[in-house]
Amino acid sequence: MTTRDHQRAATYRRIVDVAVESLVESGFAATTTVEVQRRAGLSRGALLHHFPTKEQLFTAAVHRLVEFHLEALWEELAAAPPDTDPVARGVWVLRRASRRPSFGAELELWGAARTDERLRTALRSAERGALAELHAVIDAIFGPEIAARPRYPIVVDLTVQLMRGLAISASLQERVRDEEPLIDHWADIVRGLLTTGPARPDS
Repeated sequence: MTTRDHQRAATYRRIVDVAVESLVESGFAATTTVEVQRRAGLSRGALLHHFPTKEQLFTAAVHRLVEFHLEALWEELAAAPPDTDPVARGVWVLRRASRRPSFGAELELWGAARTDERLRTALRSAERGALAELHAVIDAIFGPEIAARPRYPIVVDLTVQLMRGLAISASLQERVRDEEPLIDHWADIVRGLLTTGPARPDS
């Protein structure tokens, strides 16, 4: 790559990072192309050179937010005590990662995508592209023995949906402590579902 190529790549990354920063700090409605331009300290022409449309900018931001969530899962797994019950550890790792502000910004984009077809397409593309890595992270969180159980796929899907719902609720009210018994009860349910019955045929 030439020096100019490196400069272009650096500017591209800066615009995306600034857009994500604005989404996390100020929300979707306040993250306009004008605001991103201001935060990045760029001219209008420089912004449009990399992102001719708002949809293209948000598509890149969505991909970065998905990356942040995957990174958060690995970080929370690394920080979790290794000698705890794998089911409780797995459920709590997923919950702690979903408390990150970047995950809240991603969920806000999903809400905005309800009436924005282009944004919805971008979100689906980003999540579809990260699906294999997401499953790999979650499998590592619960461990190979738990991941081999027959009900594992559906229980994991239900757990992910629960964490998304809790993240949305938390954005409306400050009741983090009140949710702790719910997480522990769900871990008990998951443990009962996953630790009974034969192993999956393909394990």
